[in-house]
Amino acid sequence: MKTTRTPWQIQRAVVFALFLREMKTRFGSKRLGYLWAILEPAAIILVFWVMFGFAARGGIPGVDYPMFLLTGMLPYQLFANTLTKSMAAFESNRGLFNYRQVKPVDALVTRCLVECLVYCIVFLILVAAGMALGFNAAIHDFLGLTVILLLLVCFSFGMGLVCAVIGSFAENFQKVVGIMMRPLFFSSGIFFSVSMVPPPYDRILLFNPLLNFLELIRAHYFAAFQPHGASYLYIINWTMGSNLLGLWLYTHLKDRIVATS
Repeated sequence: MKTTRTPWQIQRAVVFALFLREMKTRFGSKRLGYLWAILEPAAIILVFWVMFGFAARGGIPGVDYPMFLLTGMLPYQLFANTLTKSMAAFESNRGLFNYRQVKPVDALVTRCLVECLVYCIVFLILVAAGMALGFNAAIHDFLGLTVILLLLVCFSFGMGLVCAVIGSFAENFQKVVGIMMRPLFFSSGIFFSVSMVPPPYDRILLFNPLLNFLELIRAHYFAAFQPHGASYLYIINWTMGSNLLGLWLYTHLKDRIVATS
């Protein structure tokens, strides 16, 4: 007797198959690919620790600067990689859209899941390394940290969806986003806190939602860290707005995306 699968079961199977394909494409069959996922953020943290560690010493009492960098670098890379890889998701999987079961949004969901898994594992490994080196790496509020990180994942997916849809019809849009990511890297609070920025520049920088995310992530990670001006409502509005806009664009342009992919 033939059983009929529900749409949810079909989509789950599609996403799982795309997930395995994405992991193999990204890391290959060699172990060095997985090792590089850990070495890359660790190397960047080490460089910024050498560059700014001495100047930041004593700037945030109770917070070790390497762990401060870790809680900024990994969330930022999660967002940046989800955004940039989402813009290429439609083009990379265009041959699969000939199958009725495979939807363009499945490719974006898959890439977001891959980034979440990778950076979750990297985060745990680097936190364990920080503890082994004697840094204060204990998580102050695990539940609150989990909620903020889930919001960041949703925000990253929403922005990735918006950029992926727009990028399908604007040839040079990926280049524009690439240019914008450079100043965003230095203004999102990866290696500084809002408390280190004099007014009125601190309020200006807080228009950046990523800076709000990083401040709140550190507030839940470190007991001694106090977020300055960061707003939960602000990041929730950005998260909801990006997802609503992305889903609206995708719903109205899905057929054209498949036709042009």
